[in-house]
Amino acid sequence: MRDVAEREGDGQSPRVALVTGAGGGLGGECVRTLLAHGLHVFASDLTTDLLGGLDAGEAPGRLSLRALDVTDPAAVDALVADVLAEGGRLDVLVNLAGVVRNQVLHKIADTDFGLTISTHVLGTMHTMRAAAPAMRSARYGRIVNMSSIAVRGSIAGSAYGAAKGAIEGMTRAAAMELAPHGVTVNCVAPGVVDAGMFRTVPKDYQEQSVARVPMRRPGTAREVADVVAFFSSPAAGYVTGQSLFVCGGLSLGF
Repeated sequence: MRDVAEREGDGQSPRVALVTGAGGGLGGECVRTLLAHGLHVFASDLTTDLLGGLDAGEAPGRLSLRALDVTDPAAVDALVADVLAEGGRLDVLVNLAGVVRNQVLHKIADTDFGLTISTHVLGTMHTMRAAAPAMRSARYGRIVNMSSIAVRGSIAGSAYGAAKGAIEGMTRAAAMELAPHGVTVNCVAPGVVDAGMFRTVPKDYQEQSVARVPMRRPGTAREVADVVAFFSSPAAGYVTGQSLFVCGGLSLGF
């Protein structure tokens, strides 16, 4: 069995990560954090224009930008094949792609509910399904999925809560299936984070949300990214099937 030091890289080629939804505030921070840990990161989003905030100069030769619609299984399969061809390996998969259709239950349209489930749940399944064979063959892999405090109930809506609940269930099932092959699968569940959607809501809602957090402040994208980096690392080799809230204690109130 290969030891932890070998799994970190062979001294010549860095570990390779694929990050979906990398164009958002949280996604970009996860990419930068993984780059800081020495990984070669393939950052993807619906279009490469959405990845404009990422600077390849920060990690010459270790940041590759790709367009990807995670709801398209053929596109996902093609990108994973591209990553394996260019990077020579796929050690880490971070699933951040998602959408929010914030509508109350009695008004949400089937199309909006379906898009939420398709992007979050099917998208996560598509990437895990595509990445699993290479990780199984290598007998090493780290898959990190994105859940949310919304699994405990959220004004983000029933579609979003349903999607995140499904991702947690899928994570546990995949963790059991892949554990014998040296592959871990975990979830990170952020609470109120000062990034992305939170910055677009009215100031009074931001203040109300933060007031519910025992630590009395929002989290930062870097605090979430650091947990993603841990689950992505050799140090998390004996942790699988878990969902870790990064929420300043907010989950304690549910």
